[in-house]
Amino acid sequence: MKLLELLHRTARLLTIGCGIALFASQCLAETEVREERLMLPVRVAPDKVELLEAFVVRPVGDGKSPVALIVNGSAGKLDPSQMHADWLSHLAHDFAHRGWLAASVVWRGYGSSTGAVQDKAGSCEAPQVAHYFDAHADDLGQVLNALHSRPDVDPATTLGVGFSIGGASMLDLAARADHPLTAVVNISGGVYHHNATLGVRAPGCDLFDADLVRTMHGFGKTSRVPTLWLYAENDPFFGPKLMERMLAAYRSGGGIADSVLLPPFQKDGHTLFRWQASALTRPEIDRFLRNNRLPAGDRVDLTAFLEGLPPESRQQAMLYFNGAPNEKAMAMSAEGGKIFWAHDPHSLDKARDTTLSYCREKTGQSCRISAENDRLTGS
Repeated sequence: MKLLELLHRTARLLTIGCGIALFASQCLAETEVREERLMLPVRVAPDKVELLEAFVVRPVGDGKSPVALIVNGSAGKLDPSQMHADWLSHLAHDFAHRGWLAASVVWRGYGSSTGAVQDKAGSCEAPQVAHYFDAHADDLGQVLNALHSRPDVDPATTLGVGFSIGGASMLDLAARADHPLTAVVNISGGVYHHNATLGVRAPGCDLFDADLVRTMHGFGKTSRVPTLWLYAENDPFFGPKLMERMLAAYRSGGGIADSVLLPPFQKDGHTLFRWQASALTRPEIDRFLRNNRLPAGDRVDLTAFLEGLPPESRQQAMLYFNGAPNEKAMAMSAEGGKIFWAHDPHSLDKARDTTLSYCREKTGQSCRISAENDRLTGS
């Protein structure tokens, strides 16, 4: 069974065992990271300031951390007010455990952010893609200024991570003269001309796609920071052909881009923001960070541990380490070495309690914690 298929099956099982914990609204990861919820100001006119909702996860300690700024895509068919900053909490926690102060923000009009949703990208006949991304990148730049003023932040290193319109907006920000970003992770980045009634991509809008490609060329002309582009083969909006056109245009302008076309993800490859896609995205992000000498966390040698497990448990353990986001814990039964794991978006303690209870319930045996987050416990 493929890793991703096993991940989906395990996720369904764990929802039964820890459904309440998976949707906890307010708590802290009790060990290495701390959460904050705040509003960050962006000036949209000389006499007008809007506030963007932010969810920050930072390493515990008194030192300074580099910043990973994370931003969402468009709401699509959802009500933007339902998309809050902790919507990407799994990604924020993963970056915090790598050593970053990770700040997930949502756009104007999303979640608790004030202001109106910015959705003016022109028409199919008269697209304004560059204007659309410029407006979004303006807000991101101001958010970074606010984050860089924090006493626990090292402003010398800043990573931009964005999905869909967020990914392309990060490329816009990286192309600016003040060079506010050290590197960019662009996941499914772009914007498409949509049918306002159906909330889906309008077919046959070649002029809009051409303007998107031109805009990417313009970003590449002035950006010299490393970027990682992650797209799935079954992305209904930015499929392999359009992705290659954007990538070629960006590189022809001089942009530095490391690209990976991922295999199909679930039924919609534009949903790589889901934690279930971590098995595809996390290894590529780790590789990119290490190749560019950016904080990527510690590697764990799992060889001896995996060799001591039966084959089925070995598969579950690999799924845990490669596909589950933090906060997570893995339990092992006393006899037979059966593996169980759970994750909670906010609390390692809750993940630990959930997986121990689930292990005992399913095996009728005593169980112990074998791993917490990406480290073996040594017990």
